[in-house]
Amino acid sequence: MRKALASCCSLVSVLLLTLVSFSGTASAQNSAPLSAENLELKRPVRSWEFVDATGSKAALLGNETGLLEAWVYPLKLFRNFTLAFHVKDQVLPAEEMAREVIVRPESTTIVYASALWTVRETLLVPPEEPGAIIRLDIDTFAPLQVEAKFVRDFQLMWPASIGGTFIDWDNKLGGYILGHEEKKYAGIIGSPSTAGHRLEFLSNAISSDVNILLLKPVEKGHVTQYIYVTGSVSGRSEAELRYRHLIENSQQLQESAAQYYKNFLRRTVSLELPDAKLQAAYDWSRISMYQGIVDNPFLGRGLIAGYRTSGFSQRPGFAWFFGRDSLWTDFAFDSIGDFSTTRAALEFIFKYQREDGKVEHEVSQTATLVPWFKDFPYGYASADATPLLILAMNDYVTGSGDLTFLNLH
Repeated sequence: MRKALASCCSLVSVLLLTLVSFSGTASAQNSAPLSAENLELKRPVRSWEFVDATGSKAALLGNETGLLEAWVYPLKLFRNFTLAFHVKDQVLPAEEMAREVIVRPESTTIVYASALWTVRETLLVPPEEPGAIIRLDIDTFAPLQVEAKFVRDFQLMWPASIGGTFIDWDNKLGGYILGHEEKKYAGIIGSPSTAGHRLEFLSNAISSDVNILLLKPVEKGHVTQYIYVTGSVSGRSEAELRYRHLIENSQQLQESAAQYYKNFLRRTVSLELPDAKLQAAYDWSRISMYQGIVDNPFLGRGLIAGYRTSGFSQRPGFAWFFGRDSLWTDFAFDSIGDFSTTRAALEFIFKYQREDGKVEHEVSQTATLVPWFKDFPYGYASADATPLLILAMNDYVTGSGDLTFLNLH
């Protein structure tokens, strides 16, 4: 479905790649023209395919069966998040019940279903919030209870790392607290609909690294339940404030996320094309590029190269700041009239440009927490990024007329 594309290509390349991806996902019954008001893709689940919900400060990354990991940059909170459904005396794994995936600019929905019930799991990361919302829309003719489980993987993005971490349950919040010995980093996953939980444990005889969140049972009918995820690099107090903010503003954040992408499509160059798939590919290509913006609390705001699950590692695909990828994508942003994003991306490049003028090749999201540019060989490994900066700057100034920015640098 929606794929976070590596951004080292022009808008034409992004368009073609998106078209190839889209052409395999649109079913015959979904061939109606799509507009900026209704950019929705849907098809049957493919268990091996990647899905995401991303914002500038956080991400949920996984596959179409609902196996997920969570990031609040630059922290990884957990991996192997998945659902299970308690029906009568059965516990049904979500991956066996996944039927359909629905993607919109602001969210991804996985539909789980049987003859008696349907659960729609919608993954949404508000564009400018350090956290995620998981909405569960439940329709059932029989008693059903949703279980969420995950493995704690509380760590900084590679190559930085933190020492001893822990997990606790907080009854007042109705959620798990992920913590760090020095109390600098914190994460929370929980729900106002919590009915029970089970912590990971370790003993001489048996152990488990799985944490379980059991939501309130639904007897019959339609019910909506939520799970919220957030984190902080400034400690537990800030994480708790963010968690409450997500809960108290959940509906508004969902609505504003949808409006955010509609506004973006409206303020950038629109095309009216005779082919519905080509039209959707163009619109999705704009959105995919825009979702490459990451706002890191240590590094600032810039363009990363793409997303992928990290699994057991601490690197989510190419979700780092790459000089060449960012600069190539600037041409595409210029071509659709989004000069503000190009300017932000160029500012990031200038921020980490070497004193002799060489442009950075790779900047990890934890580059300021380790001697990245001194002890690692990747910082300035590419030669072509430097002349590319001159070309990208020329394209930006020619298109925008921003001579002030040119003179500043």
